[in-house]
Amino acid sequence: MTKRLVALIGAAVIVLAACQPGTPSTAPGSPGASTGGGETPGAAADQVLKLYLSSEDPATLDPAAAQDSVSIAVIDAIHRPLLYYDKDLNLVPALAEALPESSNGGKTLTFKLRSGLKYADGTAIVAGDFVRSFQRLLDPRAANPYAYIACDLAGAEALLGAGLGCGTGATPTDATKIEALLKKTGVEAPDDTTVVVNLSRPATYFSSIMAMWIAVPEPASWTKFAEATDLGASGPFMVESWDHNAEIKLVPNPSWDGSAGTKPTLSEVDYLIGGDPEAALASFEQGELDTVVVPGTSIRRVEQDPADKDLIKDLPQQAITYYDYANCQDKDPKKCPPETGTSDGKSATANKDFRIALTQAVNKQQFIDLTFGGIGQVANGMVMPGIPGYDADYNPYPYDVDAAKTHMTAALQALGTTDTNGDGAVTAGDLGVLKFGYNCNAGHLPRVAFLAEAWRTGLGFAETSFDISCSDFPTFLQERPAGKYNISRDGWGADFPHAKNQLDLLVCGSGNNNSQYCNPKFDAAFNEAATIADPAQQTQKYIDAQRIAVDDAAVLFLRYGTTRYLVQPYVLGLTPSSSDHQNIGDVFLETISIGAH
Repeated sequence: MTKRLVALIGAAVIVLAACQPGTPSTAPGSPGASTGGGETPGAAADQVLKLYLSSEDPATLDPAAAQDSVSIAVIDAIHRPLLYYDKDLNLVPALAEALPESSNGGKTLTFKLRSGLKYADGTAIVAGDFVRSFQRLLDPRAANPYAYIACDLAGAEALLGAGLGCGTGATPTDATKIEALLKKTGVEAPDDTTVVVNLSRPATYFSSIMAMWIAVPEPASWTKFAEATDLGASGPFMVESWDHNAEIKLVPNPSWDGSAGTKPTLSEVDYLIGGDPEAALASFEQGELDTVVVPGTSIRRVEQDPADKDLIKDLPQQAITYYDYANCQDKDPKKCPPETGTSDGKSATANKDFRIALTQAVNKQQFIDLTFGGIGQVANGMVMPGIPGYDADYNPYPYDVDAAKTHMTAALQALGTTDTNGDGAVTAGDLGVLKFGYNCNAGHLPRVAFLAEAWRTGLGFAETSFDISCSDFPTFLQERPAGKYNISRDGWGADFPHAKNQLDLLVCGSGNNNSQYCNPKFDAAFNEAATIADPAQQTQKYIDAQRIAVDDAAVLFLRYGTTRYLVQPYVLGLTPSSSDHQNIGDVFLETISIGAH
């Protein structure tokens, strides 16, 4: 560990704290009440839970368009699909009365709706509303980032085509043709209480997809999702108000009777917006929030703080931190960032040896120790621990600066790089500027600084080699897949515990393949795995597929997540889950109550 590297990380932390906006404010009112050890307190009169959501508004509250944990945290609170996961990640019925009946060799799933289901406005939830949600998801004109997740639906390939990550055909653009194809999608409603899902092939994981936020019911009256008045609800809570970039206030859905899950005890959930994670932590310590995520820069500090240490709850997450290399393998040349130091003017990250060099120059454990407070596990693949297909021992590119330098030399030769700075040698410093992007106000600056400095000291990049910049998160979500950056921050929380969900991120054309990685061998192995009925054989095929991408150094895998939270002792009934979104227990907000304090 070099003194310079530690100093730079420390400087990044100082900048992060100095540049943060003011701490999120809260409306007046009693906080909540006690958990942890000792006696169980009685209920507080004021059942209001105050949480930090993010530094800015959710990118969208449209279930068909959502792709980030901030948006999904709110959507999951106000909607329910046919199925849901319990705290142990078992599929259980939600709006369906039971798990689906499978027929036609696993290609047809039939769901029956619970009786008496209603939206928050009192209108009935009917089977046709699920048909509509999938039609909106698959409409190619919307180019929804998660449309690819439903590629196994009958008719999906004809709608999405290769352009949106489904098969090899063309993506239709003619409106008349699109409308006709939408009527043929594989989700049908033979009557108001029956939803039939027809697949183009057996897919053992498709019930899990029916538990995602993209599969919630949507009546025809829902046409906008921009304001509180636009937002209906089919779940335990509803949005009462949305003060943009300040607060989203949830209240219980009056039509939620608890038959499809617990009925809320809370009278209100205040999701506060504004300030970065360090500001949120300060708000918690000032008594203005009831739970909070501890940023990596403060993980060690709270351990030593007498006021905080007994409030710590560490929770392993099915999540991964990784960084995208622009692989430049998409058919659209605009998605390959330009670079002055390569003979073809394209990003050096298109070169495999270059990506390997960047990978081997990073000490991942040190990255975790310095920027995540030492919690979390080194990642060398996309599939997380606890999910079949996790490949614990495969690591072809371990930390090895000498090996990294050898790969860099091979890369520079293949890239046609010449001595541009006149020092008599061809080094990484001759490559020109690489754009390195991340989203602001989310604690990522120290991690970006760590990586950039590791590459400078280990591989000979110049002080000016990296153009490091950040954007607000909604903007960054658009910039990252569009090819603005040579290297960009990324991360993933499992939507469901199956290797398909993680490895989809590397499928050519997939909506969340931000690295634009495309390898036909990977795609073939990945697609074959989905057709294998035997669980052990299927898992091995997913491992085979993942190893192809790992061998290509497709992205920079860094860390499997553990999140440290602080929880006030009066917050009761938390149901933590490894799939929590922004706050501990937020997948099951309805189980939380506030104790007297």
